[in-house]
Amino acid sequence: MKFGIGVDYSLRALLALAERYPSGVPYRVEEIAASRGIPENYLRRLLIDLKRGGLVVSQKGPSGGYLLARPPSRISMADVVLIIEGDVTPVDCLQSGGVGLCRPEESCPMREVWREVREAVLAILRRATLDVLLQKSRAAFTFQI
Repeated sequence: MKFGIGVDYSLRALLALAERYPSGVPYRVEEIAASRGIPENYLRRLLIDLKRGGLVVSQKGPSGGYLLARPPSRISMADVVLIIEGDVTPVDCLQSGGVGLCRPEESCPMREVWREVREAVLAILRRATLDVLLQKSRAAFTFQI
């Protein structure tokens, strides 16, 4: 299971917004892109998806930009992966309408294991909130000094 670069860029951007939470000061796309090493045009598309997914809100105008839509403790890596990637299904036969070597109505000894893998990955990603990631980031930064 491999997640695309969009998940990484989205998480970087959300962490930048989480660092400013709850100041209410919007963060401009250009600033986020420059500070986090994200291509600006790609970030704009990702932020639209994150806005549709309810993780960020935007403010228009000269002092506009993006803010988190809810507290960092209520945004998880699972939220981001599901919005950007759509799913964490390791094999096609688990997806609704998915095709694989076996049909869903057939008994398959691997299907239950793959289902457990998907649920375990989602459980880990749900526990990893932006708050948790910020704490880990600060701890790593403090340790490196």
